[in-house]
Amino acid sequence: MLKRFEELNRTIRNLHTVTGLLQSMGANTESVFDIEDNYRGSEQIKACLERVRAIPEALELMESRYLGPGIDLDQLSKLPKGTLGYNYATIMKTLNFDPDFYRIREISSDEDWLTMRMRKTHDIIHVISGFGPSGGELGVLSIQAVQIGYPVSIFLQTASLAMALKFRPEILPGITSQIARGMSMGLQIKPLITQRWEEGWDKPVKQWRQELNLTNPVIDEPYSMKNRLSQLDLDW
Repeated sequence: MLKRFEELNRTIRNLHTVTGLLQSMGANTESVFDIEDNYRGSEQIKACLERVRAIPEALELMESRYLGPGIDLDQLSKLPKGTLGYNYATIMKTLNFDPDFYRIREISSDEDWLTMRMRKTHDIIHVISGFGPSGGELGVLSIQAVQIGYPVSIFLQTASLAMALKFRPEILPGITSQIARGMSMGLQIKPLITQRWEEGWDKPVKQWRQELNLTNPVIDEPYSMKNRLSQLDLDW
């Protein structure tokens, strides 16, 4: 009975938070962290952790608490054009995004590590996959949902569909297309949670994609990074 009450309370808190998030059109990232933190210690995050531990490379990163070095956009900007570091830095600077935007959590458990790793690498996955920073968010969440069942990703997917169905049914085709694209990509490519991105900043994005078996990055879709930042001269 107590567990059922805890789950109900968690769901109510998350629904309240996601309403504010959707009203801000995704701009209020603190709401995402609130939802993420709401799943702390839940059965959902425990199931997710078991999926991560079942991947040997991910388990190694988890046990070593690998987070990689800090991100210096100025240094990454000096890398050759077409590399992951150059593309990432150029996009982040153009959008005036802070690579350290995320809420810090002290790492004292496997769950803490997973949460921090997911937060740090979120924008890197946008660059690798090609999903745009606005309008392509559900695509990235869909990759995380299908690969490891990350709770906040699944919750935001479901909530976005439900809210669109009730209040803005005209945008459902775009949302469902984006989710399907992300889930298909997630099933095809290697687990992104296993990647040491920071040790391959100097590797071309195209090489990264080839090694990940990412044969169909999001390039020309309406929710693509290229469509959102068409003014940039990047090797998409």
